[in-house]
Amino acid sequence: MTALDSHQLERPDATIRYWSGGRPDATTVVLLHGATLDHHMWDPQVDALHDRFQLVVPDLRAHGESTGTFTFAAAVDDTLALLEALPARRVVLVGLSLGANIAQAVVRRRPDLAHALVVADATCNTAARHPLAVPMTVGLLNSQAMLPGDTFARHAANRTALDPDARSYAFAVNAHRSNGETVAILASLLTGALHAEPEYRTPVPLLLVHGEHDHLGDITADTAAWARREPLGESVVIPHAGHASNLDNPEAFTTVLLEFLERVVPPLELVADGPTPDRSADNRAPRRRRGITRLFRPRAA
Repeated sequence: MTALDSHQLERPDATIRYWSGGRPDATTVVLLHGATLDHHMWDPQVDALHDRFQLVVPDLRAHGESTGTFTFAAAVDDTLALLEALPARRVVLVGLSLGANIAQAVVRRRPDLAHALVVADATCNTAARHPLAVPMTVGLLNSQAMLPGDTFARHAANRTALDPDARSYAFAVNAHRSNGETVAILASLLTGALHAEPEYRTPVPLLLVHGEHDHLGDITADTAAWARREPLGESVVIPHAGHASNLDNPEAFTTVLLEFLERVVPPLELVADGPTPDRSADNRAPRRRRGITRLFRPRAA
């Protein structure tokens, strides 16, 4: 596992721990983990990207080594404060599940801070939904949390990942967390992140990724349509993967991520010394795969 430097960001009501490392002269990539997990969920990608990019991997508030009480709004504010504290003027935001919902909200509020956005295994914050969808989902979560013993936690881990090691990680990282705390985090995501804004379009290059067997919510059903709405959007399906697609199939996920980063981030010398190049839709169109959904297929040996 790649060693990273440890830091902390003091917030009014929490301490946010984060880790950084990699190439200091390269584009900064910030990786935001999923609900109830921690920064270690990105270990496979940190190992693969460390020699090419500067990496920042935080623990969200009330997760991992960070303190505080979780609310979606506070987590977005924490992330904005972290980005403003980093040396890089702009970053690539990569999020999975809850982390991707936070990343969407950050780009919505401060598009000037982002080169590009990667949304993995997450629903669209601004999509139109049935008005009862959120309260019904919160009610279902509360009923499932009444399961005895560690049944709810094991059920959640099994829904998160297909890979046995990934399931074990998802279960172990929540050993200290009560069912009520888990439900509170997920309910805050649903009530705090999701709001209909059908005319909104992501203003930076956008990669949407989901596992082939991700059966949580509307992710699989709606991602392709989401990509088609986005002038700068594309989507890729990761085969043999569930909700934690970066852990179920890390090789495929990392290959897709690297391909995207190599196309959308500025060259090293521009990051270090000069202005950010024009990333407008018109300039990017010949190189983009706008609105395309494809199943990842590894290159032939």
